[in-house]
Amino acid sequence: MSEYFNSLEEAEHLLRQAEQDPTQAAEAAMAALRALLQEWSVAPTASTVVGLLKQAAETDPTLEHFRPEATVLDRFEPQPDAAERAKIFVDAARARLANI
Repeated sequence: MSEYFNSLEEAEHLLRQAEQDPTQAAEAAMAALRALLQEWSVAPTASTVVGLLKQAAETDPTLEHFRPEATVLDRFEPQPDAAERAKIFVDAARARLANI
């Protein structure tokens, strides 16, 4: 199995956990972004949602419109809607990887 597939699988697992434990939401978003970067043969170097998003947006500029959600996941204590914010990144990764 490819590295990106493992990262996407991890993102989906973390997303399910985030529904009960919002502290897992940022990790789910980061795993999804890492999956995209790995599939695009870009080494993930950032350690935040915003940083990974910025890196991914260099390949796919349409991802930039998710910056507000990334900022909330990085900067604030996990909110009750954190899983929904993370789902945005997992869904975006799934959609883009399905088209590759």
